[in-house]
Amino acid sequence: MRKGLVYLFVLITLNLSAQTLQVQQEGSKLYLNHTVAAKENWYSIGRTYNISPRDIAPFNNASIDKGLSIGQKLKVPLTEVNLAQGGQPAPDEVFVPVYHTVKEKEGLYRIGQNYNKVSVDQLKAWNKLKSDETSKGMNLVVGYLRVKRELSSLASGGVTKVASQPVAKTVAPAPTPVTTAPEPKTPPPPVKTTTPPVTPPANTTAVNTAPKKETQPPPAKTTAEPVAAPSKPIPSAPGTEGAFAGLYTDQSKGNPSNSITGQAASFKSTSGWKDGKYYVLMNNVPPGTIVKITTPANNKHVYAKVLGEIPAGKENEGLLVRLSNAALAQLQMPEGKFDVQLEY
Repeated sequence: MRKGLVYLFVLITLNLSAQTLQVQQEGSKLYLNHTVAAKENWYSIGRTYNISPRDIAPFNNASIDKGLSIGQKLKVPLTEVNLAQGGQPAPDEVFVPVYHTVKEKEGLYRIGQNYNKVSVDQLKAWNKLKSDETSKGMNLVVGYLRVKRELSSLASGGVTKVASQPVAKTVAPAPTPVTTAPEPKTPPPPVKTTTPPVTPPANTTAVNTAPKKETQPPPAKTTAEPVAAPSKPIPSAPGTEGAFAGLYTDQSKGNPSNSITGQAASFKSTSGWKDGKYYVLMNNVPPGTIVKITTPANNKHVYAKVLGEIPAGKENEGLLVRLSNAALAQLQMPEGKFDVQLEY
């Protein structure tokens, strides 16, 4: 009998550790699906997912006083207690990856926003992606289930260290040297000399032999012109148009098929400041498409890659595109909404 129970426990453990944990969404709430196995109860499930059973039961509109039945479906909530989206495991913990399955036309930016606003760079680091392109059906790590090594049957599928996004180095613009005019030297005061009076000879006219005082012209006033400091750093990109200019030429072959105008705004990103990789969010355009953005106000343009669609929300109503703040700085446009022309 004891051997049978041990075998059953090992079988349950292997099934749990082998499965891929797919994150589910219910509004803004995140959770994992769990099917109750033999010998499981509220407390053993809580230990497995590192969360109190008193949080699991109400999430399922159930009572902890009621038992569970084999095959019953439960939703296990992911909260700040058991969902890690930054940092490293504690010595007694491991992180078990949880996944999102990419849907059609879903880009990294949209996926990150849906999972507690994880950055694109962080998603790329977790999934070891070299580009921003996604494909339907791809499984992406969107966080980690934080579990105890000795208590959770999922611990065997966990890791003790996770990749973190690269930290962008901000290079302050070099200060503009200000030339200060040298202070004018004040000439020394003239030395007064006393000349003894000369007695003129008789029947002659006295001649004034005192030396003439030379009048010094007033020193010219020189004032250093003030030099205006730059209002914001300009990205040190390879070329002023961005790293995707060549891809745009290959994609459109010099003849873009679409040209539209509308309003744009920006979003914060760590990309573009050093490598010139500018990104945009745009509806009804496949992720990975390269677009040319021109600002009629100053006739500047850059090339950017589409990350995904613009998230729904009142602040995005009426926007044609949102572009990264590095692209905004390169276009030398202020924060807020402004007119753009897009070609792709």
